Amino acid sequence: MRINGGERPQYYVENNHPAIIDSDTFAQVQEELARRASKRKVKQVGTTTEQGKYCGKYALTELLVCGECGTPYRRCTWTAGDQKRIVWRCISRLDYGKKYCHHSPTMEEAPLQEAIMNAILKTAKSNPDILQTLKMHIQMELGAEASEDESIDIQIRIAQIDKEFNGILNTVTAENPESLLTDPRVEALMAEKRTLESRLAEYIAAEQHRKSTQSRLDQIFSILDSIKNHPLTFDNEIIRKILQCVIVESKDKIKVIFIDGLEMETEVEQ
Repeated sequence: MRINGGERPQYYVENNHPAIIDSDTFAQVQEELARRASKRKVKQVGTTTEQGKYCGKYALTELLVCGECGTPYRRCTWTAGDQKRIVWRCISRLDYGKKYCHHSPTMEEAPLQEAIMNAILKTAKSNPDILQTLKMHIQMELGAEASEDESIDIQIRIAQIDKEFNGILNTVTAENPESLLTDPRVEALMAEKRTLESRLAEYIAAEQHRKSTQSRLDQIFSILDSIKNHPLTFDNEIIRKILQCVIVESKDKIKVIFIDGLEMETEVEQ
């Protein structure tokens, strides 16, 4: 058995057998890995480098930001006797006291979550055009529009190259096998084929990304449409999909920023 390095025709067969991981899931995983890698990094006590720690359990670990110093908040459990309280605190304030952040408030989790959902609901009901605008910006942000696809033309050209190469191969005789290596057409054809195969792989990956993005858009739009008429409880998945961040401005006020840049200030009832 020998590896075919271009000496014989090669063909890319799409969907020949079931994948271990389907293409939509694979594309979504790649996007999620890129998103986590781009998280804002924070220097924490006890570390020599900045870390951008990801927490999949709590959406606010990624989204809640101190309005004074810009540092993310961290979820904490306070215990007094038999009583436990879940609160969120600025990481800079936790690790360095008032050295870098002087006035960031401690936020109770339950009222904070309620305020965020109230801001989302208020935004959805305040103007019928807001949701449509939000949808449009989400679609532009995720890049769901399909680009021009030349993959069919590329596959046709690859088939033509294979046919031409086979024609050259048929002229090689047992008495002169080196003629295949010295024929200048062979190197040119193989170089063109490698370039086309690379472009074809890019088109295939782009199509997988487009399908995955469209699936995500459908989910997000379904969520946005349901917000107008149904009360919602706090949901980490929804929050991640439609919010860019939540800024803590004071103990009693937060600013909710949607993925399209739309802002909504709301009160936090303690």
